[in-house]
Amino acid sequence: MEASPPRPPGQPTDPTVPGPPTGEQPKPGTGEHAATDPHSTDPHERIDGLRAWLAQVDRKLGIRTYAFAAAVVLALAAAAVAIVFALQLQEDSATNDDLDALKGQLGTVQQSASEAAQEDVQSLSDRLDTLEGKVSSLEGDQTTADDELQVVQDDIDDLRTQIDDLESSSSSSSSSSDSGAAGSP
Repeated sequence: MEASPPRPPGQPTDPTVPGPPTGEQPKPGTGEHAATDPHSTDPHERIDGLRAWLAQVDRKLGIRTYAFAAAVVLALAAAAVAIVFALQLQEDSATNDDLDALKGQLGTVQQSASEAAQEDVQSLSDRLDTLEGKVSSLEGDQTTADDELQVVQDDIDDLRTQIDDLESSSSSSSSSSDSGAAGSP
């Protein structure tokens, strides 16, 4: 049995086996995921899509809230560590006034961070309320449009019935006038 020389990476060991994929992408519009016309969807599907989008916004809002809370906790921890290092580096002659000043600064930082977080959450909540109002408005518009469409369809059916009645009465009157003309001498 004879050993073959090593092959470069990516080259098949058996010449009858095809090599690695060439990386060609399928042509757009030819596969399972061909683009669809967004205007041909049912309004209910569009509303469902908006609801899904709102759920996604809500999830993102929750994630951002947790991330911001974690950042606040980390900032507070860093501030506490900074205070500890500052106290360790200070001489033994540190006074209560210095400690009170640091506590006041820490309280100010904590309060401003808390206010900023509340403002961000309120802003996102307002935006979410606005979007929910728009979705409700769209649902109301859809109901109104459905009612109007039903009225128009009923009117068309009534007009068709009237046309059929007129055609049948005109054909019966023309046939009776034809028979009357044929019977007279």
